[in-house]
Amino acid sequence: MIYQSPNRRCVSGFTLLEIIVVMVIIGMAAALIIPRITSGQANLLKAQVREAMAVLRYARRTAIVEGKQKVATFYEGKQEAAGKSMTRAMPGRWVSRGATLQWGGEVSDEEEAVYKITFYPEGGSSGGELTLTYLDYKAKISVNPITGKVKSDIFNDEQEN
Repeated sequence: MIYQSPNRRCVSGFTLLEIIVVMVIIGMAAALIIPRITSGQANLLKAQVREAMAVLRYARRTAIVEGKQKVATFYEGKQEAAGKSMTRAMPGRWVSRGATLQWGGEVSDEEEAVYKITFYPEGGSSGGELTLTYLDYKAKISVNPITGKVKSDIFNDEQEN
């Protein structure tokens, strides 16, 4: 703001009130933007969990309908390698995109971890727990060995088949 002092000299600058108003606006904008940036990482993990649960549910349903054992296979691959070597669209196969996998809390020593869950025609399965980790976020997928039902702690839901 420009104003003239009594002795006709031009002085330019900002008043304390103007600086405080600008700082408040910047603070409010940061409070709205920062949580959205961090929630994007959680959304990526949720999308991967949804895909993994869909693979498990598909394998269970096809085992029951066809009357044959079906295997759901989970690969932990690097994001760039996943697109070249395997396609995510194949039934019964899931490839991580940046998430690390653990089977029942144990860490695999292999460069690319591979985990398999078998579903039986009667509806049961080999069962187990699969933990997906992406940055600071974790999600656990549980498969009941008796009923074969799939449950995730990130969604707190259970699929009724």
